[in-house]
Amino acid sequence: MAPAFRALAERMDRLLVDRLGDQATLEDGTMMRGAFASPFLGAQIGAKASGFRLGAAVNADQLAEPTFHVRAVDAIKLPRGAFVTVDLAVEHGGGRYKVVRHEPDGSGMVNLVLGADNERDDDIQ
Repeated sequence: MAPAFRALAERMDRLLVDRLGDQATLEDGTMMRGAFASPFLGAQIGAKASGFRLGAAVNADQLAEPTFHVRAVDAIKLPRGAFVTVDLAVEHGGGRYKVVRHEPDGSGMVNLVLGADNERDDDIQ
């Protein structure tokens, strides 16, 4: 009997994330893999060719936050407010981040929206 579709999809997700994912370290020292994305806007802000100048208005809706795309079963280990260290070079966005929110995509994966590791804003909700 062939395995169910969901079981096959879960196995495929696990294999792909384990082999191709970026490594991160949780607060307790355990390792987790996922797809890290850290958008960079430096070329758009203040560049002559783009028409933007320092002090020009930037549409906040167009700003993308760093995310760590993980399997839903792994996202449970990182609740809102937890810290995760993305094990990449700083120039690739690596460093310590705080989980701001979970955004499930409906396919068994979750985008963990990350924020800066900044203790001064811990009480803001």
